[in-house]
Amino acid sequence: MPKHIHGLDALKTLAILGVTFFHIFPDRLPGGYLGVSFFFVITGYLLAYTSVREWQEHRFRVLNYYWKRIKRIYPLLVLFLLTTIGVFHLLAANVVAAVRPEVISILFGYNNWWQIAQNADYFTRLANMSPFTHMWFLGVELQYYLVWPLLFGLYVALHELTGRKAAIGIFALLSLCSAAVMPVLYTPDMDVTRLYYGTDARVYALLFGAAMGLVQGTAEPKKLVLSKRKGRGLAAFLKCCVGILCMGIIGAAFLTMDGSLPVTYQGGMLGVTIVFCILLHLIASPNSSMAQCLDEPVFSWLGKHSYGIFLWQYPVIYLFQHFHIKGSWVPLQELAFIILLTIWSETLVNCLANPRRFFSAKRSVAVKAVILLLFISCGGVFAGYGCYGLAVSASQKSDVQTELAARLEQESKALKEQKASAQPAAKQEQAAPQVPQVSLEGAICIGDSVMLGSASEIMAVMPNAYVDAETSRYVSGGLEVAEALQAQGQLGDIVVVALGTNGPISGGERYEVITKRLMEVLGPSRHIFWVNTYAPHLKWQDTNNEYLLQMAAQYPNLTVIDWYSLVSKHPEWLSEDDVHPNDDGTVAYAKLIHDSVLAKLTEEAKQKQNNKGK
Repeated sequence: MPKHIHGLDALKTLAILGVTFFHIFPDRLPGGYLGVSFFFVITGYLLAYTSVREWQEHRFRVLNYYWKRIKRIYPLLVLFLLTTIGVFHLLAANVVAAVRPEVISILFGYNNWWQIAQNADYFTRLANMSPFTHMWFLGVELQYYLVWPLLFGLYVALHELTGRKAAIGIFALLSLCSAAVMPVLYTPDMDVTRLYYGTDARVYALLFGAAMGLVQGTAEPKKLVLSKRKGRGLAAFLKCCVGILCMGIIGAAFLTMDGSLPVTYQGGMLGVTIVFCILLHLIASPNSSMAQCLDEPVFSWLGKHSYGIFLWQYPVIYLFQHFHIKGSWVPLQELAFIILLTIWSETLVNCLANPRRFFSAKRSVAVKAVILLLFISCGGVFAGYGCYGLAVSASQKSDVQTELAARLEQESKALKEQKASAQPAAKQEQAAPQVPQVSLEGAICIGDSVMLGSASEIMAVMPNAYVDAETSRYVSGGLEVAEALQAQGQLGDIVVVALGTNGPISGGERYEVITKRLMEVLGPSRHIFWVNTYAPHLKWQDTNNEYLLQMAAQYPNLTVIDWYSLVSKHPEWLSEDDVHPNDDGTVAYAKLIHDSVLAKLTEEAKQKQNNKGK
């Protein structure tokens, strides 16, 4: 049984590139998150493969197994956590002001469930964005590491009782049953946080990999030899073609499978994971010609350092976003920092773990000493400051977040009561009418949680306004609302749209088609007002706002309400998440919508009056 599996580093490279470019270009590579599922498959495969090898050689020991995982995971993890906390405590202390519970959840391996508890709705997901948001992945892996000896013990027991094939078959059946969890639990319009982060919904990828590792790890030597004889000619060519097809499907999924699409959770993610399993089987098979082709130095390096690259990527990207660093060179700068931090941290950890090996390398003693001193001093400064930041960290977020959540819940209940009564809001007393007189009655407002927080204020300044807003709403959700209102004949002459905080409205056909479809449903005869987005830590803020201006030039009946420019000058109007308006902000938000709609309608009324006079 070979100890080194050729081509496996290339698959790790595929996975880490997908995840990294998804974090850097979420609107251009919306399916890159699938790389996480690929890592799960690889982890399950390697654990099973190595466990079987050690068991057959009578070397598998549970304590040794756990110790290897601890040495592999925790030294680099602890350095990463402390250094990141130290840097942010120095440059942006508010980001890690209450980081202690999150760090504890990471170290004890339940961060995915901690994030599920924090992300009860989309508001908290925005408010709780942190440099460690990506660490839910490690939580799933650590939980799987913990229970794997039990699963492997079950396999060994079944192997002794029923034989190899039956044991693998039962294990494969368990994998297939786990794959049904995500499609069964998914319901339309649900917050997918529970499915995306939940161990029970994601463990199928690990079990798929484990089943494959058990198959290959227990293959008979004769079959391996036979595989070598037949691994030429037409069979090898067909395997190569299937492998290229799998890569093409994965590439297409990276480019198109947005995490907000229902198909992702109704079997799409599962299907792409199965395609990756096929690719893994083709590459990991003995004497695979594809594996030999993929054993390139760059793939080998990226694959071997994929853990460090994964750890550092999100804090680096988050730091650039937090300070609004923009420019065409920013992605390259982010990648450079990620690679440098990976090299630095892994070198430091390896050096401290095995200094004898470090000093035995072919360098002068002086150079080695300087490198070691530099690395340790840098690590010591930031890690020490991270310890201080962790010590002074609050045990929970401030009450501002709780107050905002309560306000959104209160506004949501009020809107539900409005829909249930099917009665318009009470007409409010208006200021003296302008000349010519225009009416704002019966305006339809469709939006996300930003509009939801201001719903009462909007209905207070716009008589009989109908507000349909909810958390976690994408532009596709707004389209569904507009279609339903149109079918019921409830769309009036004035429609206010506030969508774009939760995801892109442009940047590819999949978004632009939905946005343009929404405009078609609303129709050219209505006055459409679209509130632009203020969410400085989200990459799609600028692209969404720029696309709204392009749409305004394309659709004469569309007016952009510039919330971005107004609130940019008044950060005191925003809650702690820098997205949702606070009490003063909701008043300003509603007033801006009212004044913008009134000004536009008054302008058009004056033009009509002047045209009649002529």
